[in-house]
Amino acid sequence: MTQYSLLPIAGFLIGMLIISLGGGGGGIYVGILTVFFHISPVIAASTSLATIIPTTAVGSFSHWKAGNVNVRYGLTMLVGGAVGAVIGSLCSGLLPEQYYNKLTGVIMLVLSARMVFSYLNKRRSPQATEDCENSGGRNGTFVKALLFGLLGGGISGLIGLSGGGPIVAGLSVLGCGALEMVGTSVFVLCGIAIVGFAMHLGLGSVDWNLVLLLASGTMSGAFVGPLLLKRINREKLEKALYPVILVMTVGMAVVLIV
Repeated sequence: MTQYSLLPIAGFLIGMLIISLGGGGGGIYVGILTVFFHISPVIAASTSLATIIPTTAVGSFSHWKAGNVNVRYGLTMLVGGAVGAVIGSLCSGLLPEQYYNKLTGVIMLVLSARMVFSYLNKRRSPQATEDCENSGGRNGTFVKALLFGLLGGGISGLIGLSGGGPIVAGLSVLGCGALEMVGTSVFVLCGIAIVGFAMHLGLGSVDWNLVLLLASGTMSGAFVGPLLLKRINREKLEKALYPVILVMTVGMAVVLIV
């Protein structure tokens, strides 16, 4: 139990970092529970999704207050994500877990390449850095948002990750600025986590003691993260945050493949 008492501290740091960068932290939660606390992958996945729900709920509220959530794209991706989470959960037992990890990693690498292309376009055309709400009228943006949400939800349902990578990449492709990518993705991940958790309840049990310990820290970190971002110069933060998100997406892809 002494070892478990460190979970709130780890949760606070993870929650603050992940919510500030547009994720739910599912991969990190699963890794901590399986590697350091020797929890079975099935229970770790369900426990991870249960922890993501309050974390992203608090983070969504904080980002919404800071004006970082694009509701139009968020709701569209949420619909796709909910459907994807159901499909992914139903298919989660069809192949060994390592194949899902590698497949997810390959998808993330492809999305990372698309993010690089989008980033270079923004560097060449400064007007492209405007909020993605301004691009909402373009043909095909609704379908793109729906498909990226479907992909993120599918990954969440398959292996218990938050599915943040495809969501962040999709918002990048749709032309969102870095802060709007972060806030909107956290909003979408909250809905995906709820659906994924409901599906995983039928596949494995949840260690509620671990959820309470971990979530008590992550919720605090999720509340503090957006407030800290709000204090930083928005223009400088936009320039610095996008490359960090891109590097993290590539890193996640490599880890999943290897």
